Amino acid sequence: MSKEKKDILLYSFSGLLILSLITFTGIKNSDRTVQEIDITIAQEDGNFFTDQMEVMSLMSLDASDFIVGSELSELSPKVLEERIEKNPFIKDAQVYRDLKGVLKVSVEQSKPIARVLINGGEDRYIDTEGRVLPVNAKHTARVPLLETTFDFGWEENLNESTYGNKVFELLKYVESNEFWRAQIAHIIVLEDGDIELLPQVTKQKIALGKPEDLDAKFGRLMVFYKEILPKKGWNTYSLVNLKYDNQIICE
Repeated sequence: MSKEKKDILLYSFSGLLILSLITFTGIKNSDRTVQEIDITIAQEDGNFFTDQMEVMSLMSLDASDFIVGSELSELSPKVLEERIEKNPFIKDAQVYRDLKGVLKVSVEQSKPIARVLINGGEDRYIDTEGRVLPVNAKHTARVPLLETTFDFGWEENLNESTYGNKVFELLKYVESNEFWRAQIAHIIVLEDGDIELLPQVTKQKIALGKPEDLDAKFGRLMVFYKEILPKKGWNTYSLVNLKYDNQIICE
């Protein structure tokens, strides 16, 4: 037999051996059962709106739908992910299996950036994507309050309306800046769409006007804090008006 034919036979045999090993490994893995569940929940600024027990409960349809002890071949990671993500505070879930029979679950939580107080309605949270989330009785988030006496055209997300999108941009602006995030405690939406801000430390009410031109308005507010208050005194004024271009009106 020629060397060329020997090489062909050798490669063919090697290929069949590898294929057999892969098939055998697949069969063995499909026969494995879930020995344990390893759940990791990403923390968002110290806020936990779910826990391992709740994630376990979400994965099971009912008390008889046990995950531990089930065969890996009978479990669909995608189905389990969809069950977990039914919790509105869970932004994303990843489920996968390892070769030791451990079911790995990685959960990413939604991050609230404001708590909405609606006159006559139930409180809600707004997350970093503008989604409207229910208040969780077991967990609370330390975020600014957004108070409004009317519904400005949103049900599931602030971005459903033009004005809601502007309010969301304001919330993101405050959230993204460490100083404003610590300083702004209360955001009030007035009937005409103007915004008032109540600070955490000082006593001045801040008339922001419409939620637009945020860089310019917050720039003037920073001038007020850095240059005017230290000279005039922290409790001299009860109102600072930022509505008008290039003006800081103190009363």
